[in-house]
Amino acid sequence: MDKKKENTFPAKWQFVSKLFYIFTIYFGILFQFCYNRCMTLQEQLKEKNNFTENEKIIADYILSHKDDVLQMSIQSLALKTFTSTSAIMRLCTRLNLVGFKDFKFRFSQELLRPNTDYNDVDPNFPFSKNDSIPEISQQLKKLTIQTLQETQKMLSTQDMKKACIMMKNAKHVALFGVGDAYLAGLAFQASMTRAGTNYIVTPVYGEQGHLAKTLYPEDCALLLSYSGSSENTVNSAKTLKRRKVPTICITANQNSELAKICDIPLFLPAKEDRGHRIAAFFSRASMEYYLNVMYSYLYVLDYDKHIKETTE
Repeated sequence: MDKKKENTFPAKWQFVSKLFYIFTIYFGILFQFCYNRCMTLQEQLKEKNNFTENEKIIADYILSHKDDVLQMSIQSLALKTFTSTSAIMRLCTRLNLVGFKDFKFRFSQELLRPNTDYNDVDPNFPFSKNDSIPEISQQLKKLTIQTLQETQKMLSTQDMKKACIMMKNAKHVALFGVGDAYLAGLAFQASMTRAGTNYIVTPVYGEQGHLAKTLYPEDCALLLSYSGSSENTVNSAKTLKRRKVPTICITANQNSELAKICDIPLFLPAKEDRGHRIAAFFSRASMEYYLNVMYSYLYVLDYDKHIKETTE
């Protein structure tokens, strides 16, 4: 009787041990499957968890040629990566996908999927070296939304109203700016012209200093400079101040000389590094937003008149 008991306990423990081992393997596989499902394909390709050397080569190529891969056959990808179609299929299996066609479909959907986090876009470098066209388009969309949200928060409705009334009551309104700010001013002038109001902008670059000398106290000047430090624009502001011409400026630098000189400064968010950026995505969109608000309120102040002139 005692011998039977002695033999029974080890057998039971062996069974429990095997069962525990099976469950451990099963839940390990299940956890890995769920973990991979929670990660995007790009995250899995970057992480390369348990990838073979060939799979790492394929993953790096895909991340560097996102748009091209979507147009490739499995044979073309194998040639480009100096691997094999079977290696690509094993990679797809590791990513829990049913073949290369399934990979391309899911990868294309992922590239088009919007990211709802609008706080992580660098306005100076909104995209990176290996980004695809869908990724760039999403990043610029996010940056535009981020720009408009932050700019709208900075807008002083009271100062904007004062500025618009000052411009409406002025005999002449002249626009000043250089570079992107000058181009934004030209677009604003074109909108006002179509609405029946002519604003003055010098057609010759660098001649705005002479334009400033032609204005009088009954006129008004709008000076545009994101940095607030454009030499020609600041010098024009000084000339206008000496001539007692009312001035409005739009700038992101609240401590700039331009902001201190002008009667009504309108401030933009200071997010862009002038000397370290791909392009003026943020500053241009921000400046244009203020000018669009300005145009719209000036239109409202003489709504019936502008409607009549616009529709004639």
